[in-house]
Amino acid sequence: MLFALAVLLIQPQVNAKLAFSAEKIAFIQPAISSLASTTSSNEISLALTPVSSDISIHSAAASDSVELPSAPEPAPVKGPTLNAFLRSGKPMTVSVGQLLGEERHKDHLWMGLGIAAHSAATFDAWTTRRAITTAGAQELNPMLKPFAGNASLYAAIQVGPLMMDYVGRKMLYSRHSWVRHMWWVPQSASFASSLFCGVHNLGVR
Repeated sequence: MLFALAVLLIQPQVNAKLAFSAEKIAFIQPAISSLASTTSSNEISLALTPVSSDISIHSAAASDSVELPSAPEPAPVKGPTLNAFLRSGKPMTVSVGQLLGEERHKDHLWMGLGIAAHSAATFDAWTTRRAITTAGAQELNPMLKPFAGNASLYAAIQVGPLMMDYVGRKMLYSRHSWVRHMWWVPQSASFASSLFCGVHNLGVR
């Protein structure tokens, strides 16, 4: 009896489902038929236009022959050239006239320092003779002491500046650059020492 009730309860639902599916099928069937007609027309149109293998080959060849745009070349960087580093205030080449002019300038300086040193030595000799004759002073330099009693002191006192002139001349044409830059030191030292001694002799009374 229970089975019969269950069958009676399920039967309306099955009928409703069957009716719904039949209505749904009737609603969907026109769409399916239209889709089938469009598909068949497309198949017919495709069948009427055969695809040529040459088209694919030409298209591939055309795609290969297309040139890609080249990358832009970088702009040249304008930096300091080698000439800018080598450029100096003075020209790199020196003419013979400039060399001779520089040599004459050095000779003039050497002669000027020599004259100054010998003049200072003469001044030292005169003040020494004056101090000895007037104030009774004595020559303290053992090398000049034998000549201090007469006028031969003027000649003997020039030996020192002559030696400094010779040393300065040798230094002026030395092979070493630092020696060439110090050539004026011997004559300047001779001039300074003679001038100092002469001033000292003037103070002796």
